[in-house]
Amino acid sequence: MDSFRFIVERGPQDLILAGEEALLESVSNGAPPILRFVIFDPTAVLLGYHQAVEQEVNLEEVKKRGWDIGRRPTGGGTIIMGKDQLGWEIYADGHYLGGTPENAIKKGAEGVIKTLQKLGIDANFRPKNDVEVKGKKISGIGAFSIGKYIAVTGTILLDFDAEALVSTLRLTSEKLKDKLAKDFKERLTWISKELGHGIEMGELITTARESFSEALGIRLDDGQYTEEEKKLISQLRLKYASPEWIYNLRKPLAGDVKFIEKKFPGGLVRLQVKMAGESIIESVLLTGDFFIEPRRAIYDLESRLKWSRVDEVEENIKDWYKGVKILGITEQDLLALFNEVLRK
Repeated sequence: MDSFRFIVERGPQDLILAGEEALLESVSNGAPPILRFVIFDPTAVLLGYHQAVEQEVNLEEVKKRGWDIGRRPTGGGTIIMGKDQLGWEIYADGHYLGGTPENAIKKGAEGVIKTLQKLGIDANFRPKNDVEVKGKKISGIGAFSIGKYIAVTGTILLDFDAEALVSTLRLTSEKLKDKLAKDFKERLTWISKELGHGIEMGELITTARESFSEALGIRLDDGQYTEEEKKLISQLRLKYASPEWIYNLRKPLAGDVKFIEKKFPGGLVRLQVKMAGESIIESVLLTGDFFIEPRRAIYDLESRLKWSRVDEVEENIKDWYKGVKILGITEQDLLALFNEVLRK
C-alpha cells in the first residue's frame, strides 16, 4: 500500500496558504504525496482567487474583530476559517485522485463523507463541489493543478457562526444582512448542530485521518516538511501576506463602467466592461466565486478583450474556451453575459 505524509499545521493565513502553493509545487517536483490538516489561528476571512476584496468584504468589521484577510490560490467564494473549522488538503499525483480536478473534488468528498459517517452523520456529495447533510452544505471543496499533479482542498465545519460570517461580508443594508444570516442558517450545517453536542477538534482530526486514508486507499505516516518545502513556504509567506496579493490582484475598474452580475450553476460571475467610445472595449474585469482551469486563464481572456472591438467579442470568447474549463459556466453563458452588459 502506498503511503502519504500526514501533517497537522496550525497558524496564520499566510503560513497556511503559502503551504498550499508550496506543497503542490514540491510534490510535482518529486516529493512524497501529502495529506495536511490545517487550523487557522487567528481566524481569517479568505477570498477565492478570482474575487475582489472591495466587492466581497466589510473591511471595517474584519478589523474590528481582529481577524486576518487572505486570498486562497483556488477559486470559490469567501469563507471564514478559525479554531472551529478544520481545513484538509491533499497534494498528490493525479492517479490517486481520479486524474482530473473534478474527480479529485469527488475523491476528497469521499474522505469527508466517511468522516461524518463515523461520527453518526449521513452525508452525500452535491455537485459541483460540496458535501451536504439533509440538503445543507457542511463542506466546500476546491482544486488546482500543475500538470498531472493535483491539490484538492476543503473544509469540515465543526462549529459555525452565521452572524459572524454575514457581518464580514460587504452588504448594502441591515435588512439584507438579516436575510442573509437566516439564509446561511438554512443552507449550512455543522457537526455540533447535527449531533446536538460539541466534540473536540482532536477527535475530528483522528476520525478524519482514518477516513481519508480509507477513501484514498493509502497509508498515512506522521511526517514533516522537506527542507526545500520549509524554504519555499518561508519565501511564499511574503506573497500571501502582501497587500498586492490580497487587495490588488483583482481590483474593480474605475470610472464609467458597465456592470452586471449573474449566478450560474458554476458560481457567481461579476463582469465589468469599460468602453472607449461605442465600439471599442478599453478593459474588462471578471470576478466571482467560480472555478477555472488553468486558474490564470481569466487574465488571458481579459487581455484578449482589452482594446478589442465589440464585434470581436464572440470570436475571442469561443477561441479562448478551447483551452479552458470553467465548472458549471458554458461558453454560451459567458457570451450571453457579455451581450447583455454591452447593450447597457
